[in-house]
Amino acid sequence: MGISNPFIIISTVMLLLLLLLFVAEGFTPSRDNHSNISSRNLRLYNIIEAQTEEFVAPKDGAIPGGVSLAKESALKIIGSIEHKPGKAESFPETLLRYNTLSTVGEVDVQDVLNKVGSTVICMGQGIELYKDPGETVTEEVYYAPMEAIKDAFTNAASAMESTNLIFNFLGGDELMLGEVIEAANELVVMLDIPTKATISFNSLSHKTIPSTACTITVVSIPENNDVSSFSGVGKAVALGEVYALDGNWYTADENTALA
Repeated sequence: MGISNPFIIISTVMLLLLLLLFVAEGFTPSRDNHSNISSRNLRLYNIIEAQTEEFVAPKDGAIPGGVSLAKESALKIIGSIEHKPGKAESFPETLLRYNTLSTVGEVDVQDVLNKVGSTVICMGQGIELYKDPGETVTEEVYYAPMEAIKDAFTNAASAMESTNLIFNFLGGDELMLGEVIEAANELVVMLDIPTKATISFNSLSHKTIPSTACTITVVSIPENNDVSSFSGVGKAVALGEVYALDGNWYTADENTALA
């Protein structure tokens, strides 16, 4: 028996369209870390975390693109951190892609930072670890970003005189934005940071970094940071974007950024 009622037909079509829209936008991240992300950034979070396509290797002679290109690139999320005594909230704002990580010598890093009057407040490294509960019901999970800030706090210098701080997180392909945000918020509370200080963060991931590792490098930069005499890698370092891992230093050169 056919349906002749126009209202029923229109309602059915609208319901189908809503279902299709929900399926198209209802990405589910691999870990539930939404509790520390505001609704205004949820769409960016979902886009970054979503893995709805499988990687397909390009055919011989073909130029990598799409998911393949994304997996070859270094991905960086830039955000800001609002804070007050005892509380902090991070807001991811921009997603950028780079051809690769840029390496920089430790001497060069220190030279540039000294020239602009910046200092490294602390550095730390963490490894993700899951402990099988065995016969108990308690599962122990240690997330790399949180372990990294704990390590950094043990060697942290005072940030009481800082006016601008950059939190630089570096990890592998499995670095999760939600875990970075949670760690960044916690570190703000742990450090002695003036209420008026401006804080931003970079979360950089690349396949060359071990998937279970994460590092944090906190840099204090001057209020009026003049980087006009620098370019390329030097400019990135002068802006306070440096990542330390196992004695090596990295940054993201704007000249290698992808459109």
